[in-house]
Amino acid sequence: MVHDVMMLTADMFPTTHPHPAAPATGGEDARSLALAVSEQAMRQHRDSNIVILDTLERARSAPAPGGGPLDGFTLAVKDMIDVAGLPTSRGSALYGGLDALQSAECITRLESAGAALVAKVNLHEFAYGVSNENPHWGDVLNPAYPHLIPGGSSGGTAAAVAAGIARIGLGTDTAGSIRMPAACCGVVGLRPRTGRVAGRGVAPLAPSFDVVGPISASVSDTALAWSVLSGEALAGARPLRGLVVGVIEGSVAAEPLRAAGAELRPLTLPGGVLDVFWTAFRAEVTRTHEGTYPRAAEAYSENVRAKLAAASGVSAAAHRSALATLAVMREELLSRMTGVDVVVSDTLGCPTPLVGADELDYRDDLGRLVAPFSALDLPALAIGNLQIVGRTEADVLAVGLGWEHELGTIPRADGA
Repeated sequence: MVHDVMMLTADMFPTTHPHPAAPATGGEDARSLALAVSEQAMRQHRDSNIVILDTLERARSAPAPGGGPLDGFTLAVKDMIDVAGLPTSRGSALYGGLDALQSAECITRLESAGAALVAKVNLHEFAYGVSNENPHWGDVLNPAYPHLIPGGSSGGTAAAVAAGIARIGLGTDTAGSIRMPAACCGVVGLRPRTGRVAGRGVAPLAPSFDVVGPISASVSDTALAWSVLSGEALAGARPLRGLVVGVIEGSVAAEPLRAAGAELRPLTLPGGVLDVFWTAFRAEVTRTHEGTYPRAAEAYSENVRAKLAAASGVSAAAHRSALATLAVMREELLSRMTGVDVVVSDTLGCPTPLVGADELDYRDDLGRLVAPFSALDLPALAIGNLQIVGRTEADVLAVGLGWEHELGTIPRADGA
């Protein structure tokens, strides 16, 4: 139930910027204020289909660990991730009838650091899509640009951050599902390398490529959340002057780097990487769903049914060959990156689509610049429509922090 709370001022909850400047100084006052901000944001966006399960009461009744780096932070979690005592719907009609027995490690780490879980949030059904249209839980609306899709599949997480429902969020990314929503909603999202965050308690899509990562309204908050998730020290900002940047497809979003003193060099990806990736991806997706599709096909959305039907027929041998080829391609790209500090591209392969457009028509184009780095397992940071790719998470966060400190912009992906 939503309680009556004090009225919050515009500087505490701006409606035109992704996240309220909730205090992060720790203590019960910071936590209470942050929960009040989240509650008001949920009210304001109650018709946006962002929240599947409101957990404000759970957050209020839980003892707050003191002194953690995330004291005063609120957290929204994609409903592919288990939280003990709460159901996990996977955005579907087939799951969510039983409560999870244990929390995923990523949840435990963030809550132990002081984060207050305020919501489990919506997603494209089974994390298999880029629009966040969902017939079971409602289509998520984009708080930043209501006429445009919020992206997917972690669209509910990005929308929760953009709406001010949470200061940080957790999403999953298999082929761009953190980075595309970050670009569509004008926020920041990190796709780490596979295995950097434990996968136990996270529902699978294509396990060889599934990762969990943070989304927030700033690189600083994303870096802090990553530090907690990974146990690594916080990255420091890297100056942009003197940076050597490999640029994919003449990225428009990357141009401010040149003005800031970086050297931009053209760089190309290994040919055919996406064809190989989709072979491996489809093999894994069909096996993830073999117990329910096609046996329970009527319980799936028409959108996901069509994708599963098209994905069938990839053999185990073809899957093994695709993974081996991707490993070779990864080394090829790393070789091309010799002498380059990071690689950049636009995040989205086309302007953010309008609400109501057919997702099956634009999904490949929208994700064509993010999926290759899932395929090749490199960490990638989306600052809106700027994607920064490097060898390590610390590399991309350092450059992202440099961008935030020196330029302070989140490049738009709405065609404006």
